[in-house]
Amino acid sequence: MNAVRAWLARVHRNRFPLLALIVFVGSLAGVMLLSSSVGRIASALPLTSLYKERDFAALLTDVLELEAKLELAAAAPTPEHLQRLAFGLDMAFLRQRDNAASYGDSRFDGVGEISARLDAVLEGIDASLQRGDTTAATLVRHVDEVAVLRSDLQRLNDAVFQRSMQQASAQRAALDRLGSTSTAMIVLLGAFGLGLVAMLLRQQGSIKALEERDRELRRGEAVQRELRERLEKIADNVPGVIYQFRCCPDGHIEFPYASRGLHTMFGITPEVAARDGSAVLAAIHPDDREVVAGAIRRSAETLQPWVCEYRIERAGGGYRWMSVFATPQRERDGATLWHGHCHDVSSYKAAEDEIRHLAFYDPLTGLPNRRLLMDRLRHALATHARSRHHGALLFIDLDNFKTLNDTQGHQYGDMLLRQVAARLSACVREADTVARLGGDEFVVMLEDLDRDKGAAARQAESAGEKILAALNDAYQLDGREAHSTPSIGITLFDAADAEIAELLKRADLAMYQAKEAGRNTLRFFDPVMQATVDAHSALESELRRSLRQGNFALLFQPQLDRDGRMTGAEALVRWHHPEQGLVSPAAFIPLAERTGLILPLGRWVLENACDKLAEWAADPETAHLTLAVNVSVREFRHPGFCDQVERVLQRTGVAPGRLKLELTESLLLEDVEDAIERMDRLKRLGVGFSLDDFGTGYSSLAYLKRLPLDQLKIDRSFVRDVMTDPNDAIIARTIIALGQSLGLDVLAEGVETAEQHDFLLRHGCQSFQGYLFGRPHAELGHAGRGATLH
Repeated sequence: MNAVRAWLARVHRNRFPLLALIVFVGSLAGVMLLSSSVGRIASALPLTSLYKERDFAALLTDVLELEAKLELAAAAPTPEHLQRLAFGLDMAFLRQRDNAASYGDSRFDGVGEISARLDAVLEGIDASLQRGDTTAATLVRHVDEVAVLRSDLQRLNDAVFQRSMQQASAQRAALDRLGSTSTAMIVLLGAFGLGLVAMLLRQQGSIKALEERDRELRRGEAVQRELRERLEKIADNVPGVIYQFRCCPDGHIEFPYASRGLHTMFGITPEVAARDGSAVLAAIHPDDREVVAGAIRRSAETLQPWVCEYRIERAGGGYRWMSVFATPQRERDGATLWHGHCHDVSSYKAAEDEIRHLAFYDPLTGLPNRRLLMDRLRHALATHARSRHHGALLFIDLDNFKTLNDTQGHQYGDMLLRQVAARLSACVREADTVARLGGDEFVVMLEDLDRDKGAAARQAESAGEKILAALNDAYQLDGREAHSTPSIGITLFDAADAEIAELLKRADLAMYQAKEAGRNTLRFFDPVMQATVDAHSALESELRRSLRQGNFALLFQPQLDRDGRMTGAEALVRWHHPEQGLVSPAAFIPLAERTGLILPLGRWVLENACDKLAEWAADPETAHLTLAVNVSVREFRHPGFCDQVERVLQRTGVAPGRLKLELTESLLLEDVEDAIERMDRLKRLGVGFSLDDFGTGYSSLAYLKRLPLDQLKIDRSFVRDVMTDPNDAIIARTIIALGQSLGLDVLAEGVETAEQHDFLLRHGCQSFQGYLFGRPHAELGHAGRGATLH
């Protein structure tokens, strides 16, 4: 007002009061009219609406990125995907907090509701991540929530955009009216120069604002384009295919959107798929199309996610595995629209196949392993229960495979096993099973044999003979020719057989019968054989229990020289069975050797024998006696045997020369050098050695003269018939002569008659043992106290 008064004063002083008043009134009216026009333009063009448009567009971008990261995490919840999801969630929280202040003064309906829903969805996702609930179901639920919110936000953004366009149109109309008004005002206020200049200046400012708003609109459009390009770039760089798939009520299918991965994986461009989606389905493997179509139908009917795995054919042959996950929504026209992601899972499928193969197949031969054999045998038993047919198990063990493996090397053993597997597979029908249990053991399962047991047995025998012939042919192992034979055990089975382990046990027993029959043959399971095995098994259990309870005793049978003087005794172990009484050594010694119980039993015999020698050493009448202890091959070859003998001698204080170890000729069948080394070590201590049952096994004279022996024992089988069988008499004389030539004492065991004794004396035998001189007793009695036979 001060400026106006000063201006009026100047006009008054210039003597133009009336003109000044007219100019003032006219200028004031013009200014008011222009102010009103500019105000209408400003109201028609609120700058804040365009700023909100930009804010909504940015928020929509963050929600879209959050949705994409949620879908990735739901499809493959790896730590990397979950970390990306957490980052996207933080960005959405920041954008929401920045925009929250502008929502309150917004003139658009639904902004406050969407803001609240967005807060709830973001907090729900954040809560799931905080408590570690990142299962596929939870993430899929959040994907659905974000998808719905994103759809609503997209509609709101479109509304903002439309409002901006309407405001722009109103703006342009207001500008037209303003131009007309300005022309009238110029004519009306032409005389009012100063007022008109002021109004034009103000009008120019408004025009600049309009131009700036127009530039803002263009920048907004550029942001929208950049946003779309960014989303497309993200979709194109995500592994797999991000797509929208629509199935119309008339059956027409199309892909409204598909990332560039569609062309990479399916060989179909997104543009072609947008027009006709059947080309994509045509790329699916023919065997999987019905599965995919069924999954699509179920998803459309239930509006549940479409989850499916299928194969697509490669252009160059072969196929790759795809995994798809898509969420459906029903459209107004009845069509179903899926939003999904598809990616290549061929490597995962290959890994699954490899794991499955390793679990059920032998890695060396490719044959089914024990687990798969058990499964197929279980299935065969169930099938035969309905069909009443017989089946057969053939248990095959390669003869002397260990020798080939040890002498030629494991690589040749592996070659042989692979060739055996191939020959076995060629010998049976496709419906039969050939499995490798391990080592050189194979099992063939024959199914659907005849209902008659006899006919089924003949069919199984025919198959076994075929296998025998095939496996007897020569093998070519890396240019070397090798030969191998099998021992085959066969057992039949039908619906009455329910125990799989029992069937394998029967076939295994039959196989051992084939080995005992000379190998390279086949044998059927015999119930009598089973009874014998069961008896042996029971005897083994009782033998173990008796070892723990000490139900064994040592008896001593005297040994005399040619003058009838006792020179020592042989320690003979006896088993006092709590129920069966005294058990013969012939019944339990072979069992102990086969089961390994001979080691603790032999240790017990050695310790008690040395204790007895120590007792004899304390009595002058028995101090000169020696004691012979039988040692099995398995016991003698044990790594700690020599140390064991040395410790027992040290503990008891027995003179080593009073202990004599009796070995059998089977010791010379393998690794003679090791046997000689062990015997030399004990011989240096003073321990004596006797070769028991001489003449019943294989003894090389070349090795015999190298062994540090003290005595040869003529086996009782030759002594028994020495008076009636000329051959036995010749063998006995030959052994005596051989012992004399080698400087060894010769002892005849099993002497029961005076005639036998006289015959052996005449031919130079020096020592004797048998019932003629005394039966085994716990104590030697008077015979040990200097008594003689005569």
